[in-house]
Amino acid sequence: MAISDLIKNRGRRSGNELWDEKGANDIFVTIKTAIKKHTLTVQKVRCAFCESILGYGGVQLEHYAPKGRYPQYLYEPLNLVCSCPLCNGFSLKGAKNTIAGNAEANYRDNKFRYVHPYLDDVDAEIRYRDPFKIFLDYDHSSDRGKLTIDMFHWNTIHARKKRFSNLLVWSTVESRRKMIDEILNYKG
Repeated sequence: MAISDLIKNRGRRSGNELWDEKGANDIFVTIKTAIKKHTLTVQKVRCAFCESILGYGGVQLEHYAPKGRYPQYLYEPLNLVCSCPLCNGFSLKGAKNTIAGNAEANYRDNKFRYVHPYLDDVDAEIRYRDPFKIFLDYDHSSDRGKLTIDMFHWNTIHARKKRFSNLLVWSTVESRRKMIDEILNYKG
């Protein structure tokens, strides 16, 4: 059954309420778990924004265009990303309007204020001074790249340390699959 059919048959509850609903036996929980697993695999268990390795209990399924402002994109695959708690924090991205102008019916037709992890060439927008992506090259980043760097505070020593720690960690495809399963089944 399509998600739109499920939403139609859920009474007065909005798509937003259905997304935020907590319940072990609800079909929407099952759908969200499948979306999260797929998204983690596509992103290679890395934050869609800062590209840091996602750790246990720290994976959040995030709406790039905020679900409160854009409920029409609630289950749009390109709008759903996994992020670390820092990048998904309300003090950073939070509920900021990520779409410039009016929302388009086709998600891909939108003009985004910040670099979109799926639709933009991130490496062309956000530049680094080194091949390991530790030291940002703010001056040579695009205007949208600079807005993204500023929004997430990626030019801080803390962010650089986080990027450096990623160099020390990553390994094989098999261990990524294991990590995805452990993250999804984390009880903490």
